[in-house]
Amino acid sequence: MPPPATLPTGEIFLSYSRSDRVACIALRSALEQAGFPVFRDEDSIRCGDRWLTSLQKALLGCSAFVLLVGRDGVQRWVGAEVEVALSRHLSPADGAQRLPIFPLFLEGAEHGDLPPFLALFQAARWSADEPLPEALLAAITSGATLPDYRETFDGCPFLGLRAFARVDARLFFGRRMETLEALACLGDQREANPERLQGSAGAGYQRWLQIEGNSGAGKSSLVNAGMLPMIERGALWARTGFEHWRLLGPMMPGLDPLAKLADVLEHALIAEPAQRDVLRLQQRFERNERALASRLRDLKQERTAFLLIVDQFEELFTFAGDAPRKQFDALLAQALHDPECPLFLISTVRADFLDRFEQLPRLRAIYNSHCRRYFLPTISENGLREVIEQPAALAGLDVREVATAILDDARDEMGALPLVENALFTLWQRRDGNRLSGQCYRDENGIVGILSTQADELLARIEADVAQGRRAALELLLRLTRINDEGRHTRQRITREEAILVAGNGRDEIGERVLQLLSGERQPGVPSAGGQGALRLITTSLVGKQRYVDLIHETLIRARGKDATSGKRIGYWPTLYDYIEANRDRDIHRRQLGFQTEQWLKSGGIFARWRNLAGWRDLGLYRRLRVVSGSDEGRFLAASRWNARVQVALLALLLSFVGESYLWTRRNDLPLDSMLMQQRYRLGYAPLPELVDIPAGSVDIGEQDEEFVKGIPETTMMYLGVPGRRVEITSGFSLGKYEVTYEQFDYYVWEQQRTADRRLAHYPTAAKGGRGKRPVVNVDWSAASDYTRWLGERIGRECRLPTEAEWEHAARAKTHTAYPWGDEVRRMSSGREEVMANCRGCGSSWDGDQSAPVGSFAANAFGVHDNSGNVWEWTCSVGRERFDGSEQTCAAGDRENTEARVVRGGSWNDVVAFARSAARFRVPPDLRFDFLGFRVWCSSQS
Repeated sequence: MPPPATLPTGEIFLSYSRSDRVACIALRSALEQAGFPVFRDEDSIRCGDRWLTSLQKALLGCSAFVLLVGRDGVQRWVGAEVEVALSRHLSPADGAQRLPIFPLFLEGAEHGDLPPFLALFQAARWSADEPLPEALLAAITSGATLPDYRETFDGCPFLGLRAFARVDARLFFGRRMETLEALACLGDQREANPERLQGSAGAGYQRWLQIEGNSGAGKSSLVNAGMLPMIERGALWARTGFEHWRLLGPMMPGLDPLAKLADVLEHALIAEPAQRDVLRLQQRFERNERALASRLRDLKQERTAFLLIVDQFEELFTFAGDAPRKQFDALLAQALHDPECPLFLISTVRADFLDRFEQLPRLRAIYNSHCRRYFLPTISENGLREVIEQPAALAGLDVREVATAILDDARDEMGALPLVENALFTLWQRRDGNRLSGQCYRDENGIVGILSTQADELLARIEADVAQGRRAALELLLRLTRINDEGRHTRQRITREEAILVAGNGRDEIGERVLQLLSGERQPGVPSAGGQGALRLITTSLVGKQRYVDLIHETLIRARGKDATSGKRIGYWPTLYDYIEANRDRDIHRRQLGFQTEQWLKSGGIFARWRNLAGWRDLGLYRRLRVVSGSDEGRFLAASRWNARVQVALLALLLSFVGESYLWTRRNDLPLDSMLMQQRYRLGYAPLPELVDIPAGSVDIGEQDEEFVKGIPETTMMYLGVPGRRVEITSGFSLGKYEVTYEQFDYYVWEQQRTADRRLAHYPTAAKGGRGKRPVVNVDWSAASDYTRWLGERIGRECRLPTEAEWEHAARAKTHTAYPWGDEVRRMSSGREEVMANCRGCGSSWDGDQSAPVGSFAANAFGVHDNSGNVWEWTCSVGRERFDGSEQTCAAGDRENTEARVVRGGSWNDVVAFARSAARFRVPPDLRFDFLGFRVWCSSQS
């Protein structure tokens, strides 16, 4: 073979797999015989560290890159060499020529064996026993790469507003250099020999790559159609040491990132659907921040790593609640920090959300040490030219009439990429043969006009198809928008069920139809060439068993700039943007509704839930919101509306029949629900204390446990009746089964104010927990005594407060233990602890917070409830430091006697020691506390 007339000045770099060494030697010999110099020192590059620098230097002096592709395809070192060659081809050094790349197929190699970015280069087939193809020699001589622009794509090569996915890799252009740059950010940054890399997380080894950029920059497409196909072909081996990758995702965090993470892992790692248990894994994630690292360590294999892709990371800040966000943060940080867990992470996030990372404290702590950040700039003009021309070349399309005009219109547009793709998609639908019409493009007013015109035409079609369809569609698109004060609106997914409700305003058939039309249903009679339909403004997706609806692209809801005259923001699609601006309060009201619903759900008890229902003003604001009836918000609104109707009815009743009752509650500082109780009093309801008979007998009063007494300081002994004594209760009596309740005491006050001098009795202030069946508190000794006298007159018996001895006799019920049920504050029953009292440490739900409704705990042997804890109880006895006989008598002088009185029984606010039967305290008779009540003593009926 005669040598070429003009030889390249640089050497030819041969990239080959070790299994193809024989063919490589034959190729080198053939090239040298043809007069081409061949680079001979590639073995030294592969054996040491700083391999990347060595490879870059070697390629810098080469004039061509020949890739020998055999049965093994492009793997390991060959893949690393291809990446560097592609970088030199796509972005040559200053003044240097683009490095020509020539794939050469050996027997058994297929076109699909090439990495995605090499698929466009024309490949030649060759066998070691054949001469080199003349076309290859001519191309090497001229230094011109031969793009493989054979018509290889059937259908539309443009995606419109849809983001690129992995299956679209062959159509992904304009970002090849950015893809290689982003890939280089993962793994080892020190150029260590990949065959010795252990996948550690040491200095210079990055396992987290964050792709940042503005909305519309193409972050998702870069990852899905650019990086992931390369990674699947082993592109990360040279920097990580891992040859095989298990891809987890992409996932978007959504409302519950833990559920999404569990779903992604189960579907990616468990091949058999019947063996997947998403809920169980989610529960593990919720309980244990090490669960993700542990799960992946259990499934790791030799030379294999896991790559989690979290797209739209900002959803952690816009959708997720505090608890799932914090746990997701902890799970990722723990796994990335674990050197034994081979997890890598790629996240994409909008640049205007970077300040929110303070909400992720665990990831924030490793942000600078473990995360490599890559900012994806707005696509360049050359990149846009590739986006236009190269997919067109694949499909045999002529774009010469529109390419320059599109590039001119896209210049300085922040959201240029989706606008260009949408324009090309539209022009393809209206193509003339294989030509995209420049006249059609001009008639549609360019890239922005095409989007706006198409979307308006779709609204008009919906209006013609469905009554009030235009408004229904705009309402749904508004619901899919999360509004930003500065016009940087974001999309938000909702369930398909809610989307149907919003679009149909309760009429499902209309909602379904609007969804169909917004999803791109083609017009009748218009063929769907190439499988492409009409304009799509929304997409649907399935996550687990739930279907979601989302905007197809945020360009639909974003502002492109401001009017120079008015300063008003102008949207890419003015119709929708103006509708959003006119109804921006709707999103605020929906967020407020979500917050109120959350507070309502967290409320404990019916009364607390009632207090957290929406008021009339809020219900007026929520009137225009369309909420799924079975959702939490729907149930909250239903309860609030029911409550509002009840309030209206009560108000009417109040104005008509019980106006005086309202004034009565205001005058006595009582809650409104006391009006109902007053009506019950008026109708004859007369709640009086229930009495139980207490037999006569002797009782050892004071603390009986000598060992316990030894452990208390002498200053405390008086409060536990030390030293004790035996007293004789000579006659039986009756005692209140429960402490006197607010309901009973309020009736007494109502009776007194109605029949006697209203100054004689006053309604006591309610404590936490309210009135009703709670023990009455905030009553002094005189008020309690007055009640007992009134009761005695009412039932025809002598009634008073019990003496201290009578109280302890009734409380102990013939026991000598610390409590009526034993020496421990909780009683064992059927092998389980039973809560017996309300005090700090007693174990009830009211401990240290408020009193319990009377009768909440078991009675003692005499049938008396709540002697231990709950509230202290007045006795009629004068308080002495030691028992001296006064404990068996009532204080003389009644109101004139200001000596301290004894209170017994302990309270919710006291420790367990003061719930003992012997506990006592001295309180001046004119004091009131929210933990001090009483019960009545009455003479026996016999």
